[in-house]
Amino acid sequence: MSRFTTALMLLVGCFIGLHALPARAADYPNGPIKLVIPFPPGGTTDIVGRLLAQKLSQALGTTVYVENKAGAGGLVGTDAVAKAAPDGQTLLLSNSGALATGLSLFPSVPYNVERDFEPVSMISDVTIALAVNPSLPVKTVGELVAYAKAHPNTLNAALPSVGSMHHLLTEMFKNETGAQIVSVPYKGSAPAIQDLIANHVQMDFDNLPALDPFIRSKQARAIAVAGPTRSAALPDVPTIKEAGYPDLVASPWFALVVPARTPAPIVARLNAEIVKIMKSEEMRTRLTGLGANALWSTPAECRAFIQHELVRWAKVVKEAGIKLQ
Repeated sequence: MSRFTTALMLLVGCFIGLHALPARAADYPNGPIKLVIPFPPGGTTDIVGRLLAQKLSQALGTTVYVENKAGAGGLVGTDAVAKAAPDGQTLLLSNSGALATGLSLFPSVPYNVERDFEPVSMISDVTIALAVNPSLPVKTVGELVAYAKAHPNTLNAALPSVGSMHHLLTEMFKNETGAQIVSVPYKGSAPAIQDLIANHVQMDFDNLPALDPFIRSKQARAIAVAGPTRSAALPDVPTIKEAGYPDLVASPWFALVVPARTPAPIVARLNAEIVKIMKSEEMRTRLTGLGANALWSTPAECRAFIQHELVRWAKVVKEAGIKLQ
């Protein structure tokens, strides 16, 4: 009799559990929502994340607050969300580095992107600019390469985040040009750019939204962009491809994900609101003015894109022989 009772209780528990998920999803959100940014304040992920948090707060009728949890090229904050409760109350806005680009560089990664996350939507991609300190006597990529070769190991290049697309571009730039340049790692764009304008580092492949105010104030000089075409925000600045380096083309991207096993109705609700936000004229205009593009996708499209990027950049790292310094 006791075995029968125990089995019956288990069946009832499973039945209640299965039917509780849609109920919780219908009541979603249940209190304030935390949006984790795995990088310091002031960088592009933070800029885009705060814009998104403001709009999501309005759309969901609750407070969506940002928590910056930086470290290890975005791995610390990304791992924290991988281990969070799958209830839709903790979201992650992470970038290409922590979700795909740089993962094959690290000897070990504490999470598995495909196993530990449910993708919600693509959010944005951005233009990378190659900026130099204005005191450096170069105004083109060709002049930068010539200067670096004439002064080996005297130029310092900022790496805004270890394992990021910027990191890979910097190493590919050094490989393709033969220039001997010292790479200096940082925990985000903000500290990297502060050292660029202070001339502690002399060059920086960085996101245009983070660099833009310093370029406008002439504290940094943009000499190229790494997109396939020139940026509307910097129409007079050529691409690196135009300078003779067709392989140095990349655009960092951002995606919103939640912990694996988050109920599908919650993922669908988040996706529906984000698509409306990213399609809005206001958001597209704000991001375009920063040198970024608004993106949106279905969860399935987001998953397929991330899987493609994992394979693509692992191949780049292997073929280029890029290693952590």
